Amino acid sequence: MATFKAIVFQTGRHIKQDGTSNIKIRIYHNRESQYIATSYYIRPENMDASGRILPNVPNSEMIEYEINAYIQKIRREYLKLGQERTQFMSCKDLKEEIEKSLVPDAEFIDFVEFTQNIVIQTEKRKTADWYRSSIDTLCWYMKRKKIDIKLITSFLLNKMIKDLYHSGPAGTPLEPGTVSHYLRGIRALYNKAKLYYNNEDFDIIRIPGDPFKKVEIPEYRRKRKNIDTNTLLKIRDFQSDKKCTNMARDVFMMMFYMMGININDLYSISCERRGRLEYTRSKTKTRNNHEQIPLSIKIEPELRILLDKYTEGYFLSYFHTNYCNLNNFMRAINNGLKDICLNLEIDFKVTTNWARHTWASLARNKAGVPKADIDFCLGHVNNDYKMADIYIDIDYSICDKANRAVLDLLQKKEEKKD
Repeated sequence: MATFKAIVFQTGRHIKQDGTSNIKIRIYHNRESQYIATSYYIRPENMDASGRILPNVPNSEMIEYEINAYIQKIRREYLKLGQERTQFMSCKDLKEEIEKSLVPDAEFIDFVEFTQNIVIQTEKRKTADWYRSSIDTLCWYMKRKKIDIKLITSFLLNKMIKDLYHSGPAGTPLEPGTVSHYLRGIRALYNKAKLYYNNEDFDIIRIPGDPFKKVEIPEYRRKRKNIDTNTLLKIRDFQSDKKCTNMARDVFMMMFYMMGININDLYSISCERRGRLEYTRSKTKTRNNHEQIPLSIKIEPELRILLDKYTEGYFLSYFHTNYCNLNNFMRAINNGLKDICLNLEIDFKVTTNWARHTWASLARNKAGVPKADIDFCLGHVNNDYKMADIYIDIDYSICDKANRAVLDLLQKKEEKKD
């Protein structure tokens, strides 16, 4: 049986500068203690060992009455959980379940507020943006800034999918891939809410059911983003009177010469070592990803010319002195690529990640590089070879041969023209 008592800590970090300490409710359960903070502060000497506030404290009776009322609320939530559940809970589990129940309007779970907290806590910017755009689309569709999670039903979601095909937030119909993007984001956030609010170990289900079981989310099909060698050579040889456009051309080719490196990884490389560029993909740098593959790229002659062009004093100094952050740099490159496409009358939008797709496609289809080696060059984790990777030393000469074979394709194309 859990017990609940008002206490104040009397030492250390618990004491504020004015000498007061927060009155906390101690939960003692299964030989462990946890604490729930209250909104009241008093000097530690003004509370006795039994948890009573001394009479000399202003409004002591009122404070003690409200503290006792709060304890009764906590006890009520504890009793509602039932002895059959609580006897097997740790004290920490019990505290968390009580706190969730004490939230004002606990029966109303604001899905928007919950997802906003998830966005703040999400380390990867792209994932955070995905969550944000997904919940923004749901709010736009439902015309609400607060959404009770119980309102998210299969009927609502299926109707939303159908309606988004006719008109999205910008007033234009959305493609199946975009609809899929938003719905998968909402589903991911909904599952996170269930994980947070439900405790299936103790049969505490605040969010019952799964509306997505009856929702057919459109299949997302990745668009091909590769260009042929003729178009690649046109981009490489394009000359503009705009400095930014020429830089975009060079950066695109640098990314291609570096086996399709992501632009954020290119921007973050700080130096070269013994004629090589070494880095770990930023995309894999997450708390739960322990499979980060160190990559090493040999600086080929084509790449050397461009690296030297933008390096003065320190590695790629031009990029960092002219663009204070990655977003500004990426925006400048993509705007420059847009200008190149307009001038060359390329009827599709080429962006920075097309260099990666193009390198991979040429490596497989024209240079005959095995798919497993392409995965290695791109820094992908191959789950089929996880155990083998433990025993096999990394041999970057495989990457060097594959990259040289791809770069030679451009030379052969030029020789044919001559």
